[in-house]
Amino acid sequence: MFKNIIANYVGKIWGIISVFVFVPFYIKILGIESYAVVNFYTVILTIMYFADGGLSATLNREIARSTDKEYIGNMLFTIEKVYLAICLFIIVFVFSLSGIIARNWLNSDTITSDDLSLYVSLMGVSVAFQLFTTLQNSGLMGLEKQVLSNGIQVSSSIFRSAVVLIPLYLHPSLLTFFIWQLSTNIIFFFITRYNLWKYIKTNISYRFDKQVLKTVGKFAGGMMLMAIISSLNSQIDKLVISKLLSLKEFGYYALAGILSQVPEMIITPIAMGILPRMVKYSEKTERDKLTKLFHVNSFILSSLATSGAMVLFLFTKDFIFIWTHDIDIANTIENVTRVLLIGGVFLAFQYMPYYLAIANGHTRTNVRLGIVALICIVPSLIFFVKHYGLIGATYTWLIMNLFAYIYLGYFLISRFLKNEFKRWFINETLIPLVIAIVIGVASYLLTFDLQKGYFVLLYSVIIGLISLAVNLVVFNKMNPEYKINIRQAITDGKI
Repeated sequence: MFKNIIANYVGKIWGIISVFVFVPFYIKILGIESYAVVNFYTVILTIMYFADGGLSATLNREIARSTDKEYIGNMLFTIEKVYLAICLFIIVFVFSLSGIIARNWLNSDTITSDDLSLYVSLMGVSVAFQLFTTLQNSGLMGLEKQVLSNGIQVSSSIFRSAVVLIPLYLHPSLLTFFIWQLSTNIIFFFITRYNLWKYIKTNISYRFDKQVLKTVGKFAGGMMLMAIISSLNSQIDKLVISKLLSLKEFGYYALAGILSQVPEMIITPIAMGILPRMVKYSEKTERDKLTKLFHVNSFILSSLATSGAMVLFLFTKDFIFIWTHDIDIANTIENVTRVLLIGGVFLAFQYMPYYLAIANGHTRTNVRLGIVALICIVPSLIFFVKHYGLIGATYTWLIMNLFAYIYLGYFLISRFLKNEFKRWFINETLIPLVIAIVIGVASYLLTFDLQKGYFVLLYSVIIGLISLAVNLVVFNKMNPEYKINIRQAITDGKI
């Protein structure tokens, strides 16, 4: 598992690098409005993940829990055919709405509606291939081939994020950007699919099996509802802003959102590496192992998320200026980023309860919460954005994640790990949060008169490591039965 987590981190680190290194180049080459269109592509991609129908998560789970290659092969063959229909639907759907989106949704002063319509159409085709590739990657993850999966994803990201700068320098336009994205997604779809089938294929002739859909249908259906609701909830703020405000302001909000995702970026590789092991323990009803895995990794995720968010909160303006080299952008999005960061911490706290539910095939609680949030979030977003502008959207994000953290934690942990909620809530979320706040306040006072600029990078590393060390000592004192020995964990290849 440790090797897979390291592989996931390599992939995630590259993802972070690709965002923080190349976004300033996109802004410099294309301008803030064009970058907003690029970010709108990301919004469309995330929202369209609902079309996945829960099939990627289903494939991951079923492959992780089964050793029957005939069953796995028939399941993959069947799901691929369903996925093909989904992707064709996406292409037609986005094409049909491209003109409406260009004329009535995106507010641009420099890009014509016809050009915007073309870009949105290209987004639809590109999204379809990228979604299909996500399905294949889920299969590799279920096989615990994280090293291979992340290798392919990193290579794909390099071409999409870095190599794209070459044609952009030669022909700086959004058309160049989207044609390149589409070409890259097509090529890596075939690469990923080939590698997945290589590990599954036998001499058996696979077929479309309706029984497979019946077997996994309930879980996939629940995951579909979760995907729809989660995609809309995670992107609805950007949709509202792209409609109510200008593309320039939308671009600013997108930049703040990227920086505020750092806590989530830090913890996602661990969560992805843990899921297959949680599925196995849940299937075999090994409660003691599942409980230990849950608590130890809940602490690890919370400590990393709170420590990362704390140093970013301390030096927000400095980080933004180092990143963008634009003091106006830093001044504009400093407070927006800080509120989003706090919301990001509460989102990180939800990861382990969420994966606990997925490992047990449970989706109902997440769906209920998502529906309530979706009903409440749209009117509140419209109100806050209209009255407070950019900062208004962050209030909704913070409130939503604070409520979801408590709701999901209580109901999911009480259901699958009875009598363990209090330990998780206090030891593995509140204590790391309090430690981060205390160390953050002390660090603010100690560094107030120190030279800033690039020195904040050094300060952040030192402060972050101190926070993690304090968290580790406190956790081991309070949880002697789950004591974490870093050296032993690395030696054994476990966490």
